[in-house]
Amino acid sequence: MDAEDKILTSKFSDIKVSDLKNYFNDMFTLRDLCDDFIELFKREEKYYLDEERYNMLLEDEARMVDDLHQITEEIRNGYEDILSAFYNRRIDRERQRLTKAFKEIEKKPKQPQEKDN
Repeated sequence: MDAEDKILTSKFSDIKVSDLKNYFNDMFTLRDLCDDFIELFKREEKYYLDEERYNMLLEDEARMVDDLHQITEEIRNGYEDILSAFYNRRIDRERQRLTKAFKEIEKKPKQPQEKDN
């Protein structure tokens, strides 16, 4: 699913389409960066601990941690309104689910309590 598809399924009345597009593009960048990070870990297994290549991979992983931190901070700070909209939508969905469950419980007839003799 590309950014355009995600925009169509993530309609928010108070968020600009261009902001959503930028958000999803940044999320794709984050996903790609995470995939690269995982690949570094997989490549570690090909080398012995004392090999120079192994140490280079560890250094690349350390740099990648900084890159991940930077992009996640940019997403958190740059798209607060979008993140809040997703959080609020989730809260609303959970509230609706709970309300429906409580209404179902209320419909069930109450069982008479057994008296202790």
